[in-house]
Amino acid sequence: MERIPEPELMEGKEQVISYDEADFSEGETDLINQINYYLMRKNISLNEKDLIVDLGCGPGNISEKLALKWPDTKVIGIDGSKEMILRAEYKKNISSNQKKLKNLHYICSDIKDIKLTNFLIKKKISLLVSNSLIHHITRLEDFFKVIKSLSCKITINFHKDLKRPLDEKSALELKAQCSNKYDEILTNDFYASLKASYTLKELKNFTLENNLSSLEVFEDGDKYLIVYGNL
Repeated sequence: MERIPEPELMEGKEQVISYDEADFSEGETDLINQINYYLMRKNISLNEKDLIVDLGCGPGNISEKLALKWPDTKVIGIDGSKEMILRAEYKKNISSNQKKLKNLHYICSDIKDIKLTNFLIKKKISLLVSNSLIHHITRLEDFFKVIKSLSCKITINFHKDLKRPLDEKSALELKAQCSNKYDEILTNDFYASLKASYTLKELKNFTLENNLSSLEVFEDGDKYLIVYGNL
């Protein structure tokens, strides 16, 4: 199936609310557990000297879970959508875990314009995370340019995203499954995201052709891809 890019930012209020109110908790918990597994595999413990950055943080679901999982670190969620950041800040302020989220901060910025000095971030990033971000980036070179600019020798990259189905029939089947759980707005967004996603071959070839072979690119089940490692 040919890739069809979608808008890079989710800025419509109804779209943001629909996304935020959906229950993705199972997948989000799985993501945190996966990250923890790969950190443990490298014998890495995160503490007060470490900085975690969540790129394309949306309404902050993953950012909050990262902050709670590693409470001694500093966690920064970054998204280019003002509506998403407003939602993330609101959720943080009303959270029952509010006192435990003092290590969490949000920044509204197009990720392609990020420069650490802009935000007075003095720490090097220990963990750079994104979830369902890559397919929003029109050109792969823009995504990898960003993570390369933010990474240093110690930075562990962990980026998870949808995998583009082989054909339209498969995409429609996944859309139908989504419609059983979520509203029409989210279902249509999910379908657009499937068509905008990359394939394993596309991601792997890009890393191999652009001196990024230190990153592992692999499938996670039938629906997802993971980009993992140091740059």
